[in-house]
Amino acid sequence: MEIKIKKDEFLKGLYLAQSIADRKSTMPILANVLLRTEGDGSVFCAATDLRVSVLSEVKAEVVEEGSISLAAKHLFDIIRNVPGDEVHLKRTENNYAQIVSGKARYQMVGMSDRDFPRLPDHQDAEFTELDAGLLLDMIGKTIFSVSTDETRRHLSGVLMEWQGETLRMVSTDGHRLSKVEVQVGEGIAIEEGIIIPRKGLLEMRRLLENIDGTCDFAIKEGNLIVRGADVILTVKLVDAKFPPYKAVIPSSCEKVVIVNRIVLLDSLKRISIMSSERNRGVHLELSPGQLRVSSDNPELGEAHEDLDVEYDGEELAIGFDARYFLDILGEINDDEVALKFSGELDPGLVTLKDSEDYLGVVMPMRL
Repeated sequence: MEIKIKKDEFLKGLYLAQSIADRKSTMPILANVLLRTEGDGSVFCAATDLRVSVLSEVKAEVVEEGSISLAAKHLFDIIRNVPGDEVHLKRTENNYAQIVSGKARYQMVGMSDRDFPRLPDHQDAEFTELDAGLLLDMIGKTIFSVSTDETRRHLSGVLMEWQGETLRMVSTDGHRLSKVEVQVGEGIAIEEGIIIPRKGLLEMRRLLENIDGTCDFAIKEGNLIVRGADVILTVKLVDAKFPPYKAVIPSSCEKVVIVNRIVLLDSLKRISIMSSERNRGVHLELSPGQLRVSSDNPELGEAHEDLDVEYDGEELAIGFDARYFLDILGEINDDEVALKFSGELDPGLVTLKDSEDYLGVVMPMRL
């Protein structure tokens, strides 16, 4: 195998591969990227951790066809730092790779391509077109609520449902819940929903950030497939049942507060400085026309700030983890948001002012 390839093109192909390659695995080959020529004008870059896989096609001048497997992260670092604009890579004896760019020369230990795992088959998958920016926004609005506890597999990803013309994504870690839905037209029928694991979502986000326009989306044999920008990303879905999230979302809240999003966001950041580092607890105290945000920490002291709001209901005092509100508010672009409450022991709801297309549910805490 021997190729000549532009440095920037090579980096595009290695970008997702080095992120997905699993350096902690007991299988050394999973830390590698597979390079395989295709005709005389391109090379494929592939990587997998057996749950998330990527296949990127990169333009290259193929001097001699063949393939080789190299350490993904090290190869990415080498190519990123070589001095020239073009890279000359050649497979030599005993699976070594000779890499030359400018006056820099590397001899890199490789592995046989025959040891590389077979990637999931995406042939004959029925793809649906989706707006890449829309999908990227939906991931951003839900991924922060995914549980990081790997023993709770049913909470380890984002639920996706596609019912009629409505595409919906939901996540929860047991302390909070995020839900976003958009009207996208008819597509893949996912009535029962699928759970996309957190790492798969992170890699989807990396891919979608580099796509202008649309991407292709399919489900095949327990895998989610996303295709765009000469890249095919395959994610093994979580085999578990997502909890009945609709039962967690309050159906009616008597106390509704309209507040400027940035004003509330900044206040929570300021006041939570004085809260406990363990739970970042803050008090929200409601009274007509006013929301007081306060924090009391015996080791540090106390702080409070009064915000002008639209509210004419009964007084209420309730405690929350400020981080949960900050995550939700940070994903909203509207100037104003609605905070909805029932009682001091009931979940709080954060929505857009005029719709519930995006909402966050936060469980209260005793402070």
